[in-house]
Amino acid sequence: MHRRVVITGLGVIAPNGIGKEQFWDACVSGRSGVRRITRFDASSLPVQIAGEVPNFDPVALGVTEKESVYLDRATHFSIASANMALEDAGLLDKLSEEERERTGVYMGSAMAGIDELEQAWLKLTDSGNHPPREAKEQATLIITRMMTHTYATMVAVHHQLYGPCVSLATACAAGGDAIGEAFRAIQEGYVDRVLAGGADSAISAVGINVFAILGALSTRNEEPERASRPYDALRDGFVMAEGAAILLLEERELALARNARIYAEIIGFSSNINAHHMTAPPPDGAPLQRLLQQVLRQAGVKHEELDYINSHGSSTPPNEVAETSAYKALFGERASRIPISSTKSLIGHAQGASSAIEAVATALTLEHQVIHPTINQEQPDPRCDLDYVPNVARHATVNVALTHSSGFGGVNGALVLARPEWVDTHM
Repeated sequence: MHRRVVITGLGVIAPNGIGKEQFWDACVSGRSGVRRITRFDASSLPVQIAGEVPNFDPVALGVTEKESVYLDRATHFSIASANMALEDAGLLDKLSEEERERTGVYMGSAMAGIDELEQAWLKLTDSGNHPPREAKEQATLIITRMMTHTYATMVAVHHQLYGPCVSLATACAAGGDAIGEAFRAIQEGYVDRVLAGGADSAISAVGINVFAILGALSTRNEEPERASRPYDALRDGFVMAEGAAILLLEERELALARNARIYAEIIGFSSNINAHHMTAPPPDGAPLQRLLQQVLRQAGVKHEELDYINSHGSSTPPNEVAETSAYKALFGERASRIPISSTKSLIGHAQGASSAIEAVATALTLEHQVIHPTINQEQPDPRCDLDYVPNVARHATVNVALTHSSGFGGVNGALVLARPEWVDTHM
């Protein structure tokens, strides 16, 4: 008998808000976090906009002074989000030694600390005449910031958590996959609690340029807030973003025993790969259709019981056509009656963090019974003719929600979340 797994803490750092309250208020209000780039001079680049996290003070959010100096921005995001999740769950600095032995950290990332790695490398190589100690310090920074498992390990070190420490690099599905694998670990009894999510910060000249060269980014530089527009006929690419989200997952009986607030229960996770193309999905969305069918079956959810989909919705034409095809093939005529919204319309695409941020948004949808909108729906693409909750939030009865993500290489991941009360009466 599998153990049940619930979400009891939420930590999020997104371009449109730091902390669950700011983030959710911005999402429901339809406020975009996309703006002109301020982190560096982007005036010579074809793309000058991004979803930056403004006013981020790591020390104010519990990152130590030493960590603020030696760790990169995305690791700061990770530690701060973990602090928020534990505090939200009422467990910050309250876990016993025995409990910390049974608490793990699962993190996903797509780009690691590419922005600050770039800066550290430039400093190290600018003259070749650095004193040995300075050169060693820069080299240490580079090694620390290029390792994709730094986010997970530093969260574990900060909180002295001794359970499994796992890093996933499944591109833009990584944060959601980390949550899914943590869910399985608790289900099977390997661990009792996990801080799970994703982080990325790739807003740099290199990070922007590589995607711009591929033609993947929006060039709507004069209208940043309107640039990320999933399912709209005038979309011209995604918007690079940064951020992090970490959820505290707990075995249900432990959470109930301490009277924890439960946002949602995770009842399904699955992943697959298109095995088709490095960057483009098959137009018919067949692999995504199979994934969604599989995760709903695993969760024990009938098609008519699904109330909401938080989609990948990255604002790239091939992606959303494939998504729409997959929904229609799977749900038939009911596809047009399932509300679907894209969090990326509000924050841009935060790479490996996106799917974790979307999991937070999905949990808050279940908590508040409000679906945030897909903004910038001005001229709907006729090939994307489903209910994408255009521009205005919607009150709705949401008992079961699905969130799915895709990434370069063709990887896909999906989670099913439900209100615990619904699970008690239906499963």
